[in-house]
Amino acid sequence: MKFIRNLLTFFCIIFLFIAIVFTIIIYSGKSLLNKENLSNYIKNSNILNMDINVIFNLEESGMTLKEKIYNLGLECNIPEKIVVDILKSDEINLILGDFFNETIYYLIDERSKPELSEEAVNKMIELASLSLEDNINIMLTDEELKIYVIDYANKLTEIIPDRQVMIGVLPISTINSILNFNINYLYLIMFGLLVLLVLFSWSFYKLIKYLGVNMLVSGIIFVILGCMNNFLNSLILSQIERLKVLVSPFITILLTIWFKCGVLISFSGVFLILIYVVINRIVINSYESK
Repeated sequence: MKFIRNLLTFFCIIFLFIAIVFTIIIYSGKSLLNKENLSNYIKNSNILNMDINVIFNLEESGMTLKEKIYNLGLECNIPEKIVVDILKSDEINLILGDFFNETIYYLIDERSKPELSEEAVNKMIELASLSLEDNINIMLTDEELKIYVIDYANKLTEIIPDRQVMIGVLPISTINSILNFNINYLYLIMFGLLVLLVLFSWSFYKLIKYLGVNMLVSGIIFVILGCMNNFLNSLILSQIERLKVLVSPFITILLTIWFKCGVLISFSGVFLILIYVVINRIVINSYESK
């Protein structure tokens, strides 16, 4: 019976480690695709100056994203100086972050073509209004400009090609599964494994050791992976050379998230191990005193 309990304890520890690793992967995947990280990605990748056909995985060469957005603004009757002011503002990264966030979920969830959020549209209207105030020679009312900007925001989605064209060979079903996975299931699994560990080991305080060691090991693994930016970039990008400029900043942001998670989890693991050592020493001393 002791051998069986030890064997079951071992398997529970392994499964707990796997659950912690998957929790970090899914959490980091969801965190990667929030508006803030996408805004940083757009800033770091200089995506405005990329060929729009590279961004959307098209074959022919074309104009840059900045040129496309610039021309679209003029087509919507927005004065050139205002379009230029919008494109050179820092807020354009936040607006495009919102745009690409919606585009990604359009790809993986088979939604209708994305639209800018109300927050992003209002930010663009605010930028345009500030530019209009600075350019007093532009004969345009605030209301007219607002109508043009709203039309501009709506037409931005027209630059996005068909979903199947953009997907190409990407493992979209795997990405979809990760992003839509309910992480609460993993928390329930970990809780169940912890309960089983208490039953199999007949010790509550040993549970702290098992959890602490698992967190420490998994945390160290993700810290190491987070420090391997150059190696992993070279390894992954060698398979998708054409999208190198586009994908590389994504990998860097993901590895940064892994590094931060790894540091936090490994320190938490060390803390739990120290608690176990203290409790274990108290138990031993109590036993010896008897």
